[in-house]
Amino acid sequence: MKTRAERTQRDLAVALHTLRLLVKEAGGNYLAALQAEVARVERAVRDAQPEETANRKRTSELTAMLHWITQLDVKPQKGRRRDLKEIDKIITRLSEIVDSW
Repeated sequence: MKTRAERTQRDLAVALHTLRLLVKEAGGNYLAALQAEVARVERAVRDAQPEETANRKRTSELTAMLHWITQLDVKPQKGRRRDLKEIDKIITRLSEIVDSW
């Protein structure tokens, strides 16, 4: 017969395994959503008509968007949550601009 401590240990191991699977699924879905949003912004930029991109406001927005991306300082190999937050913030800003077009 197993002791309470043994059952608790077994239950915790099962719960940790489930948590690991949840992290993998949620993380994958989160990253897929970010990638889809970047693709949407990219399509909007590529599909912008030359006369639209020639106006001063649009040129300013495009310049700002490029600046935010080029100034992004992340270290993807480290897998830091801070880097994901910064990427998410930039994607949100890009999306807001494209949505206003």
